[in-house]
Amino acid sequence: MRLQEELEIFVRAPIQVVWDTLNDFESWPRWSTYIKEVRKEPRGYRFVARGMPPVDLVWVAQGVKREEPYYLEFASVPGAQHGLNVSGWVKLEETPKGTQLDLHFDGMVDFSSPLLERVADVYATLFGEPHKLLKVTLEEFKREAERKAQLAAA
Repeated sequence: MRLQEELEIFVRAPIQVVWDTLNDFESWPRWSTYIKEVRKEPRGYRFVARGMPPVDLVWVAQGVKREEPYYLEFASVPGAQHGLNVSGWVKLEETPKGTQLDLHFDGMVDFSSPLLERVADVYATLFGEPHKLLKVTLEEFKREAERKAQLAAA
């Protein structure tokens, strides 16, 4: 199963607030419906997201290029144990009324079982869960960054 998404969203928050919210990975489970756990590892972060029952989506990613507060490129940590190989980037652009966020995400399921991979393909075809996961998480991210911006302005 391959997941490739290009998403954009406008966040009513200063670019630095958006950048800081994006990079506070360990806080993601507090505001995200789908992200269950994020844990720092020696070479990146391990993400656990609710996938199709009973299998969670797990990936270990690291930043491969950072241009604070405008650009973050990420990719799976080579050799890390996970079920989803990922790569992509997030680009932020400041505007007078907030921040434009563009996301490119590319993921490939890499389960150890061919049967499990086939089940994942069928499930994704029927229910579109991975695409929903990204879109909902991005909307929740927007709400969190806007909430932080309001708190900072108060």
